[in-house]
Amino acid sequence: MEMMTPIQALLNEKNGTEPIHVYYTFSEREKYIKNALDFLSYALDRGYKVLFIEEESFYEEIISHLHMMYPNDVLENILHQESKQFYLSSNRFNAEQNSTKLLTLISPLLEEGHRIMIWGQVLLPSQDSILSQLRTYEIQCDQFIAEHWLTTVCAYNGFITPAYIQTDLLKTHKYFMTDDEVTISGLYQRDYLQLINEQDKDRMSNIERENKQLILDNEKLSKAYELIARKKFEYWKLLQELPISILITKEHKVVFANEKALIDLELPSFEEIKGETVFNFIDLTNYTLRKQWIDTLDANQEYDLKEVELKLENGSVKTFKLKSIRTWYKNGEAVLHVFIDLTPYKMLEKKMIRAEKLNIAGQLAAGIAHEIKNPLTSIKGFYKLIKHGMGKESYYTIIDDELDRIEQIANEFLILSKPHTDVFKVHSISRIIEEVKTLLETQAIIKGNDIITSYQYEEELLITCEETKIKQVFVNLIKNAIEATSNGHIYITVKKRDQFVEISVKDEGCGISDDALARISEPFFTTKEKGTGLGLLICDKIIDNHNGTRKIVSKEGIGTTFTITFPLTKSPQPSIPVDPVLLSEQSI
Repeated sequence: MEMMTPIQALLNEKNGTEPIHVYYTFSEREKYIKNALDFLSYALDRGYKVLFIEEESFYEEIISHLHMMYPNDVLENILHQESKQFYLSSNRFNAEQNSTKLLTLISPLLEEGHRIMIWGQVLLPSQDSILSQLRTYEIQCDQFIAEHWLTTVCAYNGFITPAYIQTDLLKTHKYFMTDDEVTISGLYQRDYLQLINEQDKDRMSNIERENKQLILDNEKLSKAYELIARKKFEYWKLLQELPISILITKEHKVVFANEKALIDLELPSFEEIKGETVFNFIDLTNYTLRKQWIDTLDANQEYDLKEVELKLENGSVKTFKLKSIRTWYKNGEAVLHVFIDLTPYKMLEKKMIRAEKLNIAGQLAAGIAHEIKNPLTSIKGFYKLIKHGMGKESYYTIIDDELDRIEQIANEFLILSKPHTDVFKVHSISRIIEEVKTLLETQAIIKGNDIITSYQYEEELLITCEETKIKQVFVNLIKNAIEATSNGHIYITVKKRDQFVEISVKDEGCGISDDALARISEPFFTTKEKGTGLGLLICDKIIDNHNGTRKIVSKEGIGTTFTITFPLTKSPQPSIPVDPVLLSEQSI
């Protein structure tokens, strides 16, 4: 047997023996409609008239059910009023106006001798003095209900009716009903049902003012919590979807790793590394950088962005940019480690350097072939003389000198084709310059140029470098100077500047325009007909990798000067004496 709704149980129990004034706070639409149907059915079954003040959407659903239960002439006993039009005709709740409307609607029915039941879903606007207006209306209704022996249900949405209003409604209604239960209100008092005096108005105004402030505070808190939740979601989504590797640690133990970190660092699943000490699998190959990283983290400081090589668990070595910053994770301080994988770019960089070296080598080939051809011609002539018995002792000396010259040029040329070892060793900057000069002298002579070197220091200057790459820098710069100059001079000057060595390459060529100078470091930008636009870019990268600097000064029609600096290396051995030739102010 179907259980009775609360309103059905109350109506059956009282059965017209007393006036009924119910405060109904509802929260479930389905149960609300069932209670309303039972209320209406009770009235229709007895031939009562019903003033049904209800929102349109609720009314349409309820009346569709009633059409299946009652004929149209019976349903004519329902007088429907739309809630908003009845209670909020001017978008405000006015107690006097609403009471007058109510009397206007039911007075004719009472005069005709009809029994009347009233159901109204009361709508509350956001306005000042709503409590006093509502209380005045409910007091007038309660008095009218008692006078005319009416049965009335005042329904309020429990989700949007403030608690202080619900408390007051319990004082003006004898019965209190929810979707599932009905009971006598413990706060209902007959002596409370009197017109509001000024003291009551002031008290209610204070209550409303305090409640509005609470509502504003709650709205701010709700927005703050919503914002925090949204930011937290966005933060974690960002960490997961960032195209860089992210690890988060607490006390050096891993508490978070995104998918990119697992892939780039070639780690197993997160569950397998969770709780592990980060230093166990993030192994910097450079001992100094590793110690610096650990010491920085132990001191609760942030580790600045540095390029490091990591030895992975599978034994491979990859290059990353590493930065560790302080952050907050799950209610505690933590460290966020960022790893940017540079390995693909390093491989591309090596290919670019290799390609540019081959390009330079091709351009030098013609000049070198010419340089080798001259001593070969001399050797061939002296060989024929010796072969025919016309040789002299001095011929052998000349042949030896020419062969030495060929060997020297060939050795320097072959340096460019050596594979990179990335092994940094201590080298003499003057020796590197002289060997590059030897390689390019013939090309300079072909264009009528002299290469003049000047070494302005007393002791040999040493730098820690990868020799082949540094030679590639100077080959590129000097060759550019030669190509830009005809029948002029190329000046190479080496000086000591504090703890640095400064090398300048100056030509007397056509110079570079301001527009071209502004774009000279851009990839693939070149002023040469057959240039690649990569030479200077690669030089800059090599210089940067050696902690050096490069600047350029140029004036059209006068020439261009490139100035390079490298940090000096202190020799662990006694000072190396400078070649007496290099001590002269100029060497041609």
